[in-house]
Amino acid sequence: MDGNYYLAGPSWRGWSLEVGLRAFDVELRTQDGRVCAKLPRVYGSSPVTIRDPAVLLPALGRKTNGWPESTIRDDFPAKLRLAVDHMDAGDRRHAFRLIARASDSSGFDAAVRAGEHLIEQGRALDEASMMMLARRIKAGEPVDDVKAPDLRVYDAFMQRKEV
Repeated sequence: MDGNYYLAGPSWRGWSLEVGLRAFDVELRTQDGRVCAKLPRVYGSSPVTIRDPAVLLPALGRKTNGWPESTIRDDFPAKLRLAVDHMDAGDRRHAFRLIARASDSSGFDAAVRAGEHLIEQGRALDEASMMMLARRIKAGEPVDDVKAPDLRVYDAFMQRKEV
């Protein structure tokens, strides 16, 4: 459109799509009306393809070996990218699926920021933490102040005491 390329995602390869141009966004739909992607409209010419990185997450969840060459590597924060680089295929698949779920409800930026925060805290990526933290980020809550809980109190309860 207008000399720019808009990416609907790998799921729509080979489909005939209809385009809705709005003042601030471009909506890509199937001919039966399903929305494939809603992307920001770019006026003028853009040297890069306009895309939502979240649409590529399901494909990476299925084919994890595509990660090193993926176009969305640079969209991940550095610490999360490094953590994903060091995961085995199963953990990487799980991480992409979690980020995709969190991205569906809270947006891609909030999802990857939540993932990075969990990695910085030394925690594993789990669905409950990702979803909750991504929603908090989307709502505008600062998460940098949130520290991992101090579990030393519970360690004291687990020690044996002589009676």
